Formats: sequence, structure tokens, C-alpha cells
Amino acid sequence: MSQSSGSQLHHDADHATVPNFFPKRERTLSQCERVLQSPSYQGKIHEFCREKGYGYVQPKDNQSELIFVHVSDIDDDYVPTKGDIVTFKKMLMPPKNEKTMAVHIKLLRLADGVKHESWEEAVEHDLEHRRVSRSNSHTLPQESTNDSEHIVTHID
Repeated sequence: MSQSSGSQLHHDADHATVPNFFPKRERTLSQCERVLQSPSYQGKIHEFCREKGYGYVQPKDNQSELIFVHVSDIDDDYVPTKGDIVTFKKMLMPPKNEKTMAVHIKLLRLADGVKHESWEEAVEHDLEHRRVSRSNSHTLPQESTNDSEHIVTHID
């Protein structure tokens, strides 16, 4: 699955657990400078869940490795999907510096036959989905001890 330097996808029953990662906003200037000076790698998106905000990239030079990808490190206008070819840089994940995460991810080639959404479209889709859910909800009257009162409860 993964070498000791890469992020491993752990399974607890049927749920994958997310490794602790080091968000972009918490990185020091020196960490950012080191990453920018490090080599770039090429790989393929193994999986990415927009709703959860993370996924994994499979490096071209080590296809048995899966490297953690966080949404905040995607430097592109489109939501990555399985099969997309990307470039990225590697960064060790503090505090133990035992696992690697992909940072500065850029899409090189979109996977064929897969619908790709821009981040803007994805947000619009989410907002529209929430509007539809609310309009499909029901309101039911609740019984009251006082016959002159009528309480309406909103149920989603």
C-alpha cells in the first residue's frame, strides 16, 4: 500500500481514517520556502472526496504509495477526480515527520470521460442542493394544551 514515508489509508471497519495533517495556514515561512525549493513530482489522483475535503495521489514513480491530499493544497480551479494527472510537491507532516502529504497540487490533464466541476460550480451545486432539501421539508402542527394556540414545527 504505502512506504513508511507516505500516508497510509487506514481502515476501521468500512471507514477510512484521515491522517493528521499540517494545514497550509499553520506552516511557517521557512517550511513554505523549503517546500517551494523541493522537487516536483507527477502522479494520478487515486481518490478525492470534495465533501470531506481530502483524498490521495498515487505518485508516478512509486505506484504502490498513496500520498494524502488536503483541499487547501490544491492550486487549481477544478475539483480533482480519480484519474486526473497532477504535479505536486511533498512535505513531511509534523509533529512526527513520518508521513508525507502532497502540497501545491496542480492539474496537468483531466481524466477522460469524467465530469469535472470548478470549485465555483461545486459550491453552487451544494447551495442548490440545500435549497431543494429545505423546500422538500414538511411542517406539522403540534398539539397544545390550550385549544386556542397552534404551534407549527419545521421538520427537515
